[in-house]
Amino acid sequence: MTAERQRRERLGRAAEAQAAGWLRAQGYTILAERLRTPSGEIDLIAFRPPVLALVEVKARASTGRGLYALSARQAARIAAAGEHFLADHPEHADSFVRLDLIVVTPGGPPQHFPDAWQQDGDDNGW
Repeated sequence: MTAERQRRERLGRAAEAQAAGWLRAQGYTILAERLRTPSGEIDLIAFRPPVLALVEVKARASTGRGLYALSARQAARIAAAGEHFLADHPEHADSFVRLDLIVVTPGGPPQHFPDAWQQDGDDNGW
């Protein structure tokens, strides 16, 4: 792994830890961190009834850059990974599932964007 890749990995992990702490302070329970599935990885899975949030965390220089960092392809992978999580955790089958984005910028609090991506609008958030 190159030095730049290692730096980005450390930055990403620190941003995810900051985002998880912020979500806990908002009353969420963190159910998983860096969950890897055959379909992809989810940075955080957070639960605050009735919401099950699949959270993508972006560490960026500005909030605006973070907002544009979530591609449709990435959102689709997160959604597919969320389906794996739900298959393994039927206790959350009735939760409202959504994909949230948290942008972490230097020196500022995490910025939370609930329901940052809506795949199709049916009643479970997809």
